[in-house]
Amino acid sequence: MDSSRLTGTAEAVILHSGPRSDFEAHKSTLDALGTVAHLGADHGPASLYDVVGLAMMWSVLNAWLQGTVLLRTAGVDAATYAPFARRIAAGVAAWLPGYAEQIDSGSFPAEVSPLETDARAMTHLIEESEALGVSAELPKLIKAMAARSIAAGHGGEQYPVLIKEFGKPRDD
Repeated sequence: MDSSRLTGTAEAVILHSGPRSDFEAHKSTLDALGTVAHLGADHGPASLYDVVGLAMMWSVLNAWLQGTVLLRTAGVDAATYAPFARRIAAGVAAWLPGYAEQIDSGSFPAEVSPLETDARAMTHLIEESEALGVSAELPKLIKAMAARSIAAGHGGEQYPVLIKEFGKPRDD
């Protein structure tokens, strides 16, 4: 989708960081472009928010593509899968506030399921992908991160504990 089509609508997100006085001086112009968010006096957060938006977008799209390819092996087309995938994505998005609380507190009680259970499901996704001749590269990456977290003693904690793996630089 051409995101420039959103410009001038409430769906366009305009990120601003820098001195509040600069933001206030240009707020009416920014408001005409979309929904404006001032992210503080430091100039860096607007750019960083943009980058993490791309990470979120690509992660969601890659998961959808993985599912689409798997379902195509059963004769299900992308258009049929899309509404189901949208409901899944909305359900997962609903978990974010609770997961954010766990991350911010540094405590990851397994309120839904422990990471060990999720890792078994990841193994199932990998095996199913491989059995159907579909690339398992993405689920293997996620499973490797989970395996490292479990090996570090976090298998009984909830999925957001993987934040510790995402926070580690990797050489490979």
